[in-house]
Amino acid sequence: MRREDNKKFLISRSFSTPWNKYIRRIFYTGIFLFLIYFIILRRRSSQVFLTASHVNEFLQQKHTDTDHIHRIPRIIHQTWKTKHVPFHWNATVESVRQFNENQFEYRLWTDEDMHKFVHEVEPDIYEHTFLTYSLDIQRVDAFRYIILYHLGGLYIDMDNGCRKSFESLLDVLETIDKQSIHLAAFPRTTPVGVSNGFMIATKGHPLFKTLISRLSLFNHNYLIDYLTVMLSAGPTYLSINEFYFDKSSTQSAIRIIDEVVYSGIYTWHTPGKSWHGKDARIILYLYHSIRLASSKRFYSSLFILCLIILLLLYRCYFRRHRRKY
Repeated sequence: MRREDNKKFLISRSFSTPWNKYIRRIFYTGIFLFLIYFIILRRRSSQVFLTASHVNEFLQQKHTDTDHIHRIPRIIHQTWKTKHVPFHWNATVESVRQFNENQFEYRLWTDEDMHKFVHEVEPDIYEHTFLTYSLDIQRVDAFRYIILYHLGGLYIDMDNGCRKSFESLLDVLETIDKQSIHLAAFPRTTPVGVSNGFMIATKGHPLFKTLISRLSLFNHNYLIDYLTVMLSAGPTYLSINEFYFDKSSTQSAIRIIDEVVYSGIYTWHTPGKSWHGKDARIILYLYHSIRLASSKRFYSSLFILCLIILLLLYRCYFRRHRRKY
């Protein structure tokens, strides 16, 4: 009887342990989706936006104030695996360098450079979070916050080209928030949140300190790769932390760059999303379908999305269970 009882106990334990892990993942995912829900419902004050009128007003006045202090370091940061930029991004990268060569220092960070820098300036984050990421893109996302906190400047993805020098954009930020020591700006994204594919910040900005300190807290597996990337260090991670960051202090200003300013005046775009897998393509397809859908199609798409998540859970569970036995 004891052998049979022990056998039943081991079998029940083998089934319960993996399920506990997946239940925790669902729980974490639910919490962050709940936070996103509140971000969607709560509206921003128009005062935090950087609009085309701000840029046009600045350009028309032709500021020549010799006392103007550059609080944002004139450094452009980009990342890639090696020093060899992919051919399909040669035009975008070259446009960024050419339009800004007289005003900005340009730095291309390789994977080796990133590991070395993070290990040097954030050894605890490097050992307990940076190295534990399952996907390279998570390390790239985390590095963006670390580099802007420690050096400041401007980060731009390689799939973004440049229409004109970013000098005037930084001048506008420094002019409209004269009283603030720390400045930061992010492009607005649809339907909600901000992008981490283009970021501007002064060195030591408190928001970026928060972003670095919470990397370990958000470091979980959120069911599928796409959600894991977005929530652990990607754009959704940035959007949540930026939204709930205390903006009451005049010492730290954050501006959301309007789409007209970002895509219309300063940048142009080529196909990117080099890290997207099948799960990301499915989710984005459903999202764009839902945006254009009637209510009937919306609920059908939502039902299909739930089925996909359940199937992925089922597949992951039994794949791991077979490996054990």
